[in-house]
Amino acid sequence: MFEEDEFIIAVYCLICEYYQKLFPKGLRRGGFPPKLTDEEALTMAIVGEYLGLENDTAIYRYFRQHYSSWFPSLPDRTLLIRQWNKLWKVKEKIGQAIVQDCKANRDNLQFIDTTPLPICHIKRAKQCRIFKGDPLLEVDYGYCETKGYYLGYKGGFRLSFSGMIIYAPLLPARSHDSSLLEVLLLGVPAHTIVGADKGFINLETQLKLREEYGILLKTPLRSNMKGREIFKLSREENRFRHLIETVIAQFTERFHIQRMRARKGWTLLAKWYRKILAHTVCVFLNLIHGRNPIDLEGLVRY
Repeated sequence: MFEEDEFIIAVYCLICEYYQKLFPKGLRRGGFPPKLTDEEALTMAIVGEYLGLENDTAIYRYFRQHYSSWFPSLPDRTLLIRQWNKLWKVKEKIGQAIVQDCKANRDNLQFIDTTPLPICHIKRAKQCRIFKGDPLLEVDYGYCETKGYYLGYKGGFRLSFSGMIIYAPLLPARSHDSSLLEVLLLGVPAHTIVGADKGFINLETQLKLREEYGILLKTPLRSNMKGREIFKLSREENRFRHLIETVIAQFTERFHIQRMRARKGWTLLAKWYRKILAHTVCVFLNLIHGRNPIDLEGLVRY
């Protein structure tokens, strides 16, 4: 749909619109502003993530090689990476503003799931010292059927019916999915149906959500579960539930969420919210141009 140059311009215009709306007076109250504006830095990060560039250095080199005339104030690589990391809260707020403007958070059918975010292979876990005692994120052991045991975190996802990410917290790796419902369902409006997989089955919690909040958490049922039809996903709802699997696959393959290199909690959060914002921007651009919201592959012509 977009040529690459057009895509960069569209992302930049969108980021400028939301940045100026959310931070009309800017972010900094003293010192010299960076030569590269925050809007330009965020645009580069989002486009780099969409293009599947695996890390900060690859994004920097790509724009230095191909778009240096577009970003004449491009600083040294370490300064740009520092600027990206300091904007982690800005990325989160812009993403949430887009979600609210699309009213995606008001959808009466939403979906939740988690995915492992390993930072270290289990064989090297005892020697791993990164994130130990981090005030923001405490690393932990987790288990995944496909990856086995790992050291790291879980990425949580709550999606709207269109495939836009409503909420995406970083979660403890050790916790079972069913114990994370309170976090994942934060802010869900009453009378919402939430689709999930069998890992979220918890009858006590499902009853409480229905009775106290009017939220119906529905999953596929195991063969030995009788009398719970109210909590069973219909065939059509179950078909739409696979939407979240598609989105998680996009994050794994295009956005490389399982290869985020970071040594501190805030740098990991910066990379995480950068990827979430990149996906949100792509879904939003698809929506306003009448395309399949989660068709990321066809958004830019190469």
